[in-house]
Amino acid sequence: MRRTLIMLIVGVFLWVGVPAHAQPQTQGPIPPDEPDTAAFIHTNFHLQASYHAVLCVAGDTDCPTEITTRVPCLTADCNNADQGYAISQTFDTIQAASDAAQAGDLIIIMPGHHAGVEVDSIGGDEGAYIHFLGWGDPGSVVIDAPADPDKGYLRHHFYFVDAHHYIIQNLALEGAERAGIFFTGYFEATGHFSHHFVVLDVYSHDNGSWGLHTTATNYILIQDSFFTNSEEEHGVYISGSGDNVVIRRNVVQGNTAAGVQVNADPLSAGLNVFYWLQEATGDTCDVSEEAIDSGGSATWEDIKACYDSQGLPDLGEFFEDGISENVIIEQNIITGNGEAGGAGINLASVRNSIIRNNLIYGNDAAGITCWDDAYGEDKRLDPSPFGCQDVHILNNTMVDESGGRGALIFSNNARNMVVFNNVIIRERDDAYELANHAGEGLQSGNNYYSARYDEESPEASPESNSITGFTVAEGLAQFSNANFEAWIIEDGAWPVLNPNRPDYHPVAGSVLLTGGNPDYRSVLDLNGQPYAGTEIGAFAE
Repeated sequence: MRRTLIMLIVGVFLWVGVPAHAQPQTQGPIPPDEPDTAAFIHTNFHLQASYHAVLCVAGDTDCPTEITTRVPCLTADCNNADQGYAISQTFDTIQAASDAAQAGDLIIIMPGHHAGVEVDSIGGDEGAYIHFLGWGDPGSVVIDAPADPDKGYLRHHFYFVDAHHYIIQNLALEGAERAGIFFTGYFEATGHFSHHFVVLDVYSHDNGSWGLHTTATNYILIQDSFFTNSEEEHGVYISGSGDNVVIRRNVVQGNTAAGVQVNADPLSAGLNVFYWLQEATGDTCDVSEEAIDSGGSATWEDIKACYDSQGLPDLGEFFEDGISENVIIEQNIITGNGEAGGAGINLASVRNSIIRNNLIYGNDAAGITCWDDAYGEDKRLDPSPFGCQDVHILNNTMVDESGGRGALIFSNNARNMVVFNNVIIRERDDAYELANHAGEGLQSGNNYYSARYDEESPEASPESNSITGFTVAEGLAQFSNANFEAWIIEDGAWPVLNPNRPDYHPVAGSVLLTGGNPDYRSVLDLNGQPYAGTEIGAFAE
């Protein structure tokens, strides 16, 4: 049962080959949901009960005349039913179908190799998402070229600008110059954020920069997908002040920099607000671009005060504020990343967020880091107003034999952090590190870590009931099969589980089963199994 659940949880869903007129099994059984994650999804992602119309993009096979399908489920308590639809229109390209789509439409894409799409200033609606769905077995619908050259921007395969309410499902995206999927509000030109995107069951791999990248985009759900082998940077990269993001049950493997990076980037936020004011009103209150840019004396607060002085609309959460809030990163497998630096999970200027139940192993750089992208130092601010704050890091397993950096690192005024029930194993003195004025308000305990280095304020980090003072070999002996093999094999059209992958479940009698703090536990482990309440790490017994 345990291994079967792992197969379900990481997006390796088995599809059943069926005729083109029948329902493809786009989702296997959905594992149980962490209660607060399910509540967030129910509150913020309202999919339609049925489709307005169904459009079809022909591929190696022609489009059917009718199909049976259902709106996808996002949580385990969903019971969407099959419905029959006639195909309303057929197209030769995804771009043509996208240009014709209306709110609530389904666009099915037939097996074959396709050029991508550019979506600009349009979208679906609440209860009426536009859904791109690969119609076939996993890996049979391949996006390996950019959109129609007439659309202009050719660096990303699926590129959404100032758009909203889209679903992307069952597509393999490969070989993009930059991102396989890119969502952006392009705030500096539009003054807007993109918002409400659902990414399910995709395989975005071997792209030039990122598997998936966002800027100025809120309300994003990314689950049950693979993001691998980004040549320059990260597997998943959330930037530009994006809020309300769930990244769960994905495999993020072999990316050159970070596995998952959430970098709100206050420097870019200030510049983007400056550029928008320059274009929209022509009034930047005598603040120059050079002053806002790196090394200049003007801060984000200065350019925000200029915005406010002009009586412009209060954009609330859809404003470049240099902070990402309400981010949930859970139940992911993150391995083999960081050759060029970058943690398994890199967080910069992230607030009020949860990082839990992730297996982070075999990465070259750090496991989880929290920082401010050096903004405070650059602007000579002490303390930095943009360091991480109120991030809960719970029941993660971070394991390496060595490593270029510590496994868990807080810096640049990371404060009010909550760190409990984590496994932290790395052959370094600074496996768990506080540096550069971090640690204020830290609550930390019941962790299992191989070493501790606290540069500045050991009194700020109570470590009640944590277990330390062991070797890496002794730590690895706590697991069923602690190796550092890849989690997936990518020889074919779609990844498959590596039969030699590790098993980081605790062995019977391990201290990891009884050393945790039940007051800070997650409800479910990485497999969706309930914790007894006292486990340390990403797996229940």
